[in-house]
Amino acid sequence: MEDLHVLAVPTPTKQKSTAKTTAAGIKAGETNGSSPPAAASRRRGRPTASHLPPRKSISVSTSWYPLLVQLKNELHLRSLADTVHWLIHRVRPDLLPTGPTPKPDKRSAPEASDPEPICMPILQAKARLLIQKRSIRATVVQAASLFFDTPGTLDKAERLIAIAAGYGSHLIVFPEAFVGGYPRCMPPVDSGAKDEELMLKYRSSAIEVPGPEFESLGKIAAKHRVYLVIGVVERSGKVLYSTMLFFDPAGRILGRQRKMFPSPSETAVWSSEGQCNSSLPLYQTIVGNVGGLICWDNIFPLLRNELYAKGIEIYCAPNADPGEMWRSAAVHIAVEGSCFVLSANQFCRRKDYPLAADQDGDINEIVCAGGSFIVSPSGTILSGPDHEGECLISADIDLKEIDGAKSKLMRINQTESNVDARAGSSHGS
Repeated sequence: MEDLHVLAVPTPTKQKSTAKTTAAGIKAGETNGSSPPAAASRRRGRPTASHLPPRKSISVSTSWYPLLVQLKNELHLRSLADTVHWLIHRVRPDLLPTGPTPKPDKRSAPEASDPEPICMPILQAKARLLIQKRSIRATVVQAASLFFDTPGTLDKAERLIAIAAGYGSHLIVFPEAFVGGYPRCMPPVDSGAKDEELMLKYRSSAIEVPGPEFESLGKIAAKHRVYLVIGVVERSGKVLYSTMLFFDPAGRILGRQRKMFPSPSETAVWSSEGQCNSSLPLYQTIVGNVGGLICWDNIFPLLRNELYAKGIEIYCAPNADPGEMWRSAAVHIAVEGSCFVLSANQFCRRKDYPLAADQDGDINEIVCAGGSFIVSPSGTILSGPDHEGECLISADIDLKEIDGAKSKLMRINQTESNVDARAGSSHGS
């Protein structure tokens, strides 16, 4: 693997970010953020049992437990019981006996990381408890697959995830077909025995969902506690798909999105059978509403509009196009949908493909020039693009920007409506 560098954009907060830091300078587990020393945290006061009114035991679903633990840690409360008490006080204070309510100790956290929780209606039996982070760090991976070497590709993916997680990333997005490989080396289908052998090797590099490699990806996400979005070549029976998999920090699969419209050259390898009638998934997570489309699918307005209507906030767009046209399209999507767009593309040379030795030319010739980037709802490119080599491109994104972008669009629409109304009135008179 070539030298890997990391691109990052400083946030408007007091945090510091370093642009183009070499991967060797970032150790796993190291972040730009700061956390209070444990001893200092213990010295600060905490609500004690004598300060709280008596209350009965509360049974909490096991599926809520990790979220309650996270909230307890973010608010620096003493126990899970105090956390539930604090939540009920925010939602239905009339249910609690009189007395003091546990208060978060904001002094024990840096100003930039003070939580802004959204309390869902936890007293409804079917309600889902979701505490969203309003500011997160996202990373898009720009790297090449190890062609015909799925175990090696998974190892490479874990190394890259470890670096990004150590840098403090909550969400990591990989390019299209990172596991299994984008089929640039695949020749047109004919009767040649060599072509058939190549296709068999390509099929064997694809993964099944579920399957051993699929389980490995979940374990990697859980090990590094990140949301993972990764492009794979999925094998289902005799058919191959370009698929995007979504994992949560516990390693659980949130879902998958198969490519609906392969490009003309891709249809010789990938299928889209049965995908056009399916609904697009959107996943509500603590880092925002996450979804997306794969490469060519992004040019179809009706697909994008479905995601906009569902409230997408983080739009993942793994692709295989390093061109300026795609950059313009992604900026348009961000503004049109008032969402962050995370565009991840591979950086590949001819030597990364198995046919390089059989062809004339420089094996170091760039086949796919990357160009990955992260763009804000206002259309501002926060980090990237990079066309120089394999890299991790990161940015701190604030979901509050989505509200601002939507408000701006509403003001523009209202202004246009008023202008049209005045024009119609003048024409009628």
